[in-house]
Amino acid sequence: MSKRSRIRKILISEELDNNDMEEKAKKKKLVALPEQEIFSDDICFEIISMIDDSWFILKNCVLISKQFFNVIKERSKLVIKFKKKFTGYRIKLFMNSRFMSSIVDVKFSEMLFNSEETPKFINEMTKMKQLTSLDISYNLIYAEGAKSISEMKQLTSLDIGGNRIYDKGAKFISELKQLKSLNIYNDWIGIDGIKPISEMKQLTSLDIGRNHIGDEVAKFISDMKQLTSLTVNNNRIGVEGAKFISEMKQLKSLGINNNQIYAEGAKFISEMKQLTSLDISDNQIYAEGAKFIITIVLVMKEPSS
Repeated sequence: MSKRSRIRKILISEELDNNDMEEKAKKKKLVALPEQEIFSDDICFEIISMIDDSWFILKNCVLISKQFFNVIKERSKLVIKFKKKFTGYRIKLFMNSRFMSSIVDVKFSEMLFNSEETPKFINEMTKMKQLTSLDISYNLIYAEGAKSISEMKQLTSLDIGGNRIYDKGAKFISELKQLKSLNIYNDWIGIDGIKPISEMKQLTSLDIGRNHIGDEVAKFISDMKQLTSLTVNNNRIGVEGAKFISEMKQLKSLGINNNQIYAEGAKFISEMKQLTSLDISDNQIYAEGAKFIITIVLVMKEPSS
């Protein structure tokens, strides 16, 4: 047997199998990976880049050859979504994976953690220095979880909605000065929490829907001149708040449904001719307000030159 065609036994751990993670982690499997390189590393990477299913890559592509294994480990940027309940054992397997440095985007389904395991996992996750996007919405991590996440200074996108982080947690999140996109929907945040959030001048997208937000908070938000997307649905914003928001001439997308802006507030919003997306439903604007809004809708429908 020639040197080029020799087969090396490589120990592959399948601990990242999303369907049966714990069972497969209990036993290791020897897989024969050929040493011979048919393609260059660049071509291997191009092949991998055409696959948009990270779990498929981890379960199958890493087994093609030692070369593919190394290319995936060293070059791939993986997006992982977890759907099964996390236990202490699964947390340990996840954090010990050899592909941790390849994961840049993590999404968790709702309510994956119990109260005992949540702090442990959040603390471990802060070690993922390459992670830039995190969706951990509706997992009840509270303010303490927000404090741990605030240590992940490399994050540029964060969805932490539905976690009851309160004002205290919002203050921790406001320390993430590199964030571009932030979702804190339904986090039980009031004016004391929104004020430090409004000072995050690097944000371009913000969702603060279903919090304790009124006109005074809208005034703080209106100072965020860098925002291009704003969602303030399901709050207590009135006419004055609508006036403040209408001054945000850089906004392209606005969600302000289910507030109390009425027809007078709709008139202010109708002055935002730069909008390309608007949700103003459930605001009791009636026919009078609709007359104002129709003008901006017509502008949206105009073909771009």
